Amino acid sequence: MGSSRSIRFKISTLLVIPLISLVAFWGFAAVVTTSESAKLLTVGTLYETIGDPGNRLATSVEREHLLSVEYLATGTTEARVRLDEQRRMVDQDRNRFLKLSGSGAAQDVMTPAVKARMTGVLAAVKGIDPTRAHVNDRDIDFVSLGQRFGLVPSAMQQLVHSMTLTDDLPLYQQSRSLTMVGFAKDHLSREVALVSGVLAAGRTFTHAERLAFIQLATTRGFLFEEGMAELEPGLRVPFEQLLVSSPYRRFLTIESWIVSGREGPVVTHDLWREVADHVQADYQAAIDKGGVALASRARPTAIATFTRAGVAGVVGLVAVAVSLIISLRTGGGLSRELAKLRSAARDLAEVRLPHVVERLGRGEKVDVAAEAPLLEPPGTTGEVRDVAAAFSAVQRTAVEAAVDQARIRESAGQALRNLARRSQGLLQRQLRLLDAMQRRAEDPAALEELFKLDHLTTRMRRHAEGLIILSGGSAGRTRREPVAVPDTLQGAVAEVEDYTRVRVYPMPPASISGSAVADVVHLFAELIENATAYSPPHTEVSVRGESVAKGFVVEVEDRGLGLSHEERQVINEKLASPPEFNLADTDRLGLVVVGRLASRHGIRVELRPSPFGGTTAIVLLPATLLAASGGPDSGPARLPLREGAGA
Repeated sequence: MGSSRSIRFKISTLLVIPLISLVAFWGFAAVVTTSESAKLLTVGTLYETIGDPGNRLATSVEREHLLSVEYLATGTTEARVRLDEQRRMVDQDRNRFLKLSGSGAAQDVMTPAVKARMTGVLAAVKGIDPTRAHVNDRDIDFVSLGQRFGLVPSAMQQLVHSMTLTDDLPLYQQSRSLTMVGFAKDHLSREVALVSGVLAAGRTFTHAERLAFIQLATTRGFLFEEGMAELEPGLRVPFEQLLVSSPYRRFLTIESWIVSGREGPVVTHDLWREVADHVQADYQAAIDKGGVALASRARPTAIATFTRAGVAGVVGLVAVAVSLIISLRTGGGLSRELAKLRSAARDLAEVRLPHVVERLGRGEKVDVAAEAPLLEPPGTTGEVRDVAAAFSAVQRTAVEAAVDQARIRESAGQALRNLARRSQGLLQRQLRLLDAMQRRAEDPAALEELFKLDHLTTRMRRHAEGLIILSGGSAGRTRREPVAVPDTLQGAVAEVEDYTRVRVYPMPPASISGSAVADVVHLFAELIENATAYSPPHTEVSVRGESVAKGFVVEVEDRGLGLSHEERQVINEKLASPPEFNLADTDRLGLVVVGRLASRHGIRVELRPSPFGGTTAIVLLPATLLAASGGPDSGPARLPLREGAGA
């Protein structure tokens, strides 16, 4: 059988599952709503710890690239001093970048993609020192030097791309376009460094240097045009101003001369540096303005997203809380209603109905309306109210049925008592007639026949009295004076059919109160007859008695086949607590009579195994049932062999 679950558990389970689903849905919606804001804030943290210090480092490296080229071209002490000063600035920016990018704040917001790109940036940063060694030894050409110094800005460019986490497509496009324009500036700085080196050396471009310059110029132009094409008008303004500025136009002119290889005006190193420095400064200023404008767009977006997330979260949480409260109140109310109904059912089954049956068994009158009142509906649930009403009807029907059954049993018992008392009266008259006939008879044969008829009539009277006892009445025969226990037992033997097999052994003197003599005689007669009926015809039924501390004990022992342990236990339970007489159960009616008589006088009767293999009935007559000892001339009355009606 499966485990039993309470209605509270089942209702709670029924309510919890939808609530869990609702909470999960609310959590999912809250996560989806706030994820974009979290990403925007994450981007802000990444730019503060990686983007800004990385950009400063890249700019410093570009400056070191330019001064390194000039040092390789001139080898002067002045160029070396400027280079050493720039290297110290690069080292400061590098240390700051490594410190901020390795902090807990940066590590907490780094995605796997950002961490992978960061590995490349760190490798490029570590490559600065070997490049410096080549510059110190002056064993590296301008093109190779540009490639080496270009590793840091390129790696930083890829890192910035991986830091774009927002799902806002327009914002992402603008950020990517601005990054492309910024990467174009790196190529411009490489162009400036390459041309500065050639002009400082006072020579013309080699084939490799011209080819490298053309690649840098072409890439710069491509990146700048692609970035500008996607920028919104508000972000394009600083770069459009750069395009129309005089330094930028002069820069483009010189760039076109170098790319085409045509002869042009003489360009000195100082002139080139003046033009290039203005262009780079204006270019960096335009990038800074675009970054500020883009950040100003991202922050309101983040705030708006967070606002929506907060509103959605609060509304969802309120909905979950309201649903939970309503569900718990509804489920708790229904559970309490059903618990009250269950308590009422248990009260009927375990208290009220058994109490009614017990009272009916004692013959008391029972008011059905008082014992089975209508149940007050436990709550407002329609189905529970209907069940309560149906249960009230069942309760009333059960009590009415018990009352009717008791009335039927009482009527049947009364009818049996009336019939038994009529038979008892006739048998008493018959016994008196037989007494008179025995006194007048002189023929021994006739006297023997009359005696047999007398004995048969005595047994019939006992059976009639047994029927009266079973139906709840009393035998009706009483005595005023006490009777000795041996005489009582002899009187019981006289009422047994096979009395010749019964032997009453000598026993200590004791007497039984006269009011209980008739019932005690009947009790022992039933036990002795039961012993003779369930033992072989040639065996003896022994009756022994002795005084004990709590009264007087009589043992009735047969030598039959005996009873099994289970049968003996069932009979002993009935003798200790005699059940209500059931007309359908006619087995061992004599033992039922014994139980009734024993219960009436406080006598204890118990069956035990006999050493001879049969059964021994042990009867304890309590001290309250024994007569008190009289004076020297007093003594118990003697009971005749067959107790008369008027005795």
